Amino acid sequence: MIRIRVVPGRKGRGDKLIKIWADGDVLTIRDLLLILKNMFEAEDALYPISRGKQGRALILKAILDVYSGIPLERVLEAYGLNKSGRPKPILGLPIERGLSDGA
Repeated sequence: MIRIRVVPGRKGRGDKLIKIWADGDVLTIRDLLLILKNMFEAEDALYPISRGKQGRALILKAILDVYSGIPLERVLEAYGLNKSGRPKPILGLPIERGLSDGA
């Protein structure tokens, strides 16, 4: 069973932290859409269009670039999404990376 928990984030008012536990289960399109919905809402709260920011459009543009075939590392760099460095292991386990994520 996949569990998705959305809790307040630390970046500012309206930020959301999305915690996912998959326990070997398949992430469904429904799960992915729920994650994206919460990410979009958090981006809108932190980077509102009314203040000249991009809000959810930044994530959507990045998704479209990946969809268009631009290499993931290039997209992450272009949108400043690789600032946090390498992914951190969960519970001390190594990160599993598939061939399709640019690893």
